[in-house]
Amino acid sequence: MREPAGERSAALREARWALARLESPSGRAPFSADLTPPHGVFYRGWTNWLRGGTLALLPHRADPGTGAPAEVARGSSQSLGQRFLVEIDPAFAAEQYRRFRDLYVVSPLGLGPAVREYPVGMDGPGDVDSGPLPLGVSLSATAVALGTAQIHGDAPLAEALANYGELAGLPIDTPWTKRYAFGLLPIGDAFLAWAKTARPWVAPPPSPPPATISPWWRTPLLALLLVIGLAPWTPALVRRRRSRRARLVPAEVTGEA
Repeated sequence: MREPAGERSAALREARWALARLESPSGRAPFSADLTPPHGVFYRGWTNWLRGGTLALLPHRADPGTGAPAEVARGSSQSLGQRFLVEIDPAFAAEQYRRFRDLYVVSPLGLGPAVREYPVGMDGPGDVDSGPLPLGVSLSATAVALGTAQIHGDAPLAEALANYGELAGLPIDTPWTKRYAFGLLPIGDAFLAWAKTARPWVAPPPSPPPATISPWWRTPLLALLLVIGLAPWTPALVRRRRSRRARLVPAEVTGEA
């Protein structure tokens, strides 16, 4: 991990080699399967530690033969990973969360916060995890990031994401249910319910990070909605204004007797 990101392939290859042998029958043989957990805490703990270190060297996807990164870290995985990292290492999680906000949380067209699938300055294709990427934004990553913001005590971002979702998500309310996107994507409803109720289970509530969302973030959005709302009345207002000006023009200017 002390090496630059592009020079870790040898270390990663050796770590994977060791992990594969630890997880083999011969690697587990010295540790009894009758222990709780199976093979004991010593074996499970050190194996998971090595597995975690190996995963830390793969941003999103890697070549299975060399371990070389195949692509950069992506919003759909980062927003989910940041959600759980605080339970494992709160200090490291706080550092990573601030970096995540800097690289992935944006305000497309100035209309509200959203999460990019690729870091700022980079674009790429979407997939089944990210969904379509309008303006580079992943809707799935944005929904999950609501819970991530709550877990990290980032109330301004969590509130803004929730408010924006109430508009962009096209919710439909009934006396018993609430469904987003006209109820066409139940998995989205499940993720939103999970995100809105996110709380740390193991770690203590972290100290809130510095806010990055302005209290005035709604202003451009409200202005756009006002323009859209007035659009149907614009032709009538223009005609009325022209008619009024015509009545005020002197007869000699218009050439009338």
